[in-house]
Amino acid sequence: MLDEGEVAVRPATFVIQAGEDLYEVPSLCPHREGWLEHGTVNHNRRTIACPLHFSVFSLETGEQLSGPACGNLTCRKLT
Repeated sequence: MLDEGEVAVRPATFVIQAGEDLYEVPSLCPHREGWLEHGTVNHNRRTIACPLHFSVFSLETGEQLSGPACGNLTCRKLT
């Protein structure tokens, strides 16, 4: 809980593991700024789905594969 006047800061990116690979992913979905760290990861397909409206993105390329989002992500493979 924050004290009055305090501001919470959310990191711009987070690191997620899919299979044996690590990816740096933006924290927010471009559609409605859903918190992607709460999204569903498909380890076999290397995708992440936004928890708000279920837009699906490739962790490899950042490409939007389905859903209402309005753009791609900037993902980066770390390993």
